[in-house]
Amino acid sequence: MKRLFFIAILALVFWACEDNSMMIDDTSVGPLRHSSRIFELPDLFPGDSLAGRRKQGDSLIGEVELYDANGKLRMIIFPEDETDPKSELSYARIVDPKFTTKKGLGVASTFGAIKKNHEVNSLDNAINAVVISFKDTPWYVTIDKKELPENIRYDYASKIELAQIPDEAKIKYFFYTW
Repeated sequence: MKRLFFIAILALVFWACEDNSMMIDDTSVGPLRHSSRIFELPDLFPGDSLAGRRKQGDSLIGEVELYDANGKLRMIIFPEDETDPKSELSYARIVDPKFTTKKGLGVASTFGAIKKNHEVNSLDNAINAVVISFKDTPWYVTIDKKELPENIRYDYASKIELAQIPDEAKIKYFFYTW
């Protein structure tokens, strides 16, 4: 009985200590939520560095770049109001492949891996990329047109079909919107 109790306590401790600092889910990217404010970023990412293009007093305003301790870019965070350090977040471009969904999907995934786990909602033909949004997710991805067959790469007006995107196509950008 003691052994069973010990195993249950140990399992509870491991479950409670699960690291969600790099998890992408329906409401957040790591510690970031829609209600997070630009001025809170230093407290949300204490071991990382933040760089902004503009400052207002001691606070960053506008888009903010987040770097890890080694100087590697992790993500770019965009506020709803570019001039207000108390602004809530609008969207983020995730750069670091360590940020993943529970299914392990992120910027390092292929289109095939994402398509296997999420239903495509829309495909938009942009100048240099295809923008792909998915049903029931707050994120979308872009795929560089260099990943597409040559016969559709340079046609900016055509409607791109799901079957025309190779499963092995690499994700160029991974965006999360609140």
